[in-house]
Amino acid sequence: MNKSTITGAALTMIAVFITISLPAQTAHKYLLEGDRLYDRDQYQKAEKEYRTAADVKYGDPQALYNLANAMYQQGNWEGAAQRYEQAAKGLEMPAKKADAWHNLGNANMKLQKFKEAVNAYENSLRLRPGDPETKSNLQMAKKKVKEQEAQQQSQQQNQPPPQEQNQNEPPPPSPQEEQNNQNKLQDQPQQPQNQPQQPQQEEQQAGKMTKEEAKRLLETAVGPEDQSNARKYRSAQQRQGKRSKKDW
Repeated sequence: MNKSTITGAALTMIAVFITISLPAQTAHKYLLEGDRLYDRDQYQKAEKEYRTAADVKYGDPQALYNLANAMYQQGNWEGAAQRYEQAAKGLEMPAKKADAWHNLGNANMKLQKFKEAVNAYENSLRLRPGDPETKSNLQMAKKKVKEQEAQQQSQQQNQPPPQEQNQNEPPPPSPQEEQNNQNKLQDQPQQPQNQPQQPQQEEQQAGKMTKEEAKRLLETAVGPEDQSNARKYRSAQQRQGKRSKKDW
């Protein structure tokens, strides 16, 4: 066997080992520093170290899990839930996978995603069936799901359907009904606009006049001289009438 070939193969294996081990060693360094800061409750600084470890060893599930813990402690539950799910799918040890699913359930509870929390707790219990804390959290999540569904159902029952909101309003007339109404208005006789409306009794009374009213009207309509001549004329007519009366 050619010695140079063996030496070349060995060098290739050494180079691959160095390429794999150096990022792992560097990532492990950042993980240790992140753990040190995390134990001192310096979660923001720990997050930075864990994020660097996940970038150096891209997609490392342990780095993602620790990063999720640091984010959860700072109240970033949305980001923590995303990293927990990635870590749970990448971790190989059942205990660590169970922890990732459990913590994912906790993050979903904070986000009020109760159905997602139920699913995460159930996944954790499949890997670690006897965990009492996960069982307790699962029962709480199921209770929240029922309360949420009951609240949504109550809101739907109290909201009237759209067709009942305008129940008291009359429906608009159809085009045929509207045309009929216009025809009726056109057929009605129109009254003169400026014609005075007086009671019929006043018209009848206006046409009648008593003798006394006619006499007073005549006396007030002529002068004193005319009135004197009129009295003389009436007196002469009365005397003449008496003489012309026949006495059979």
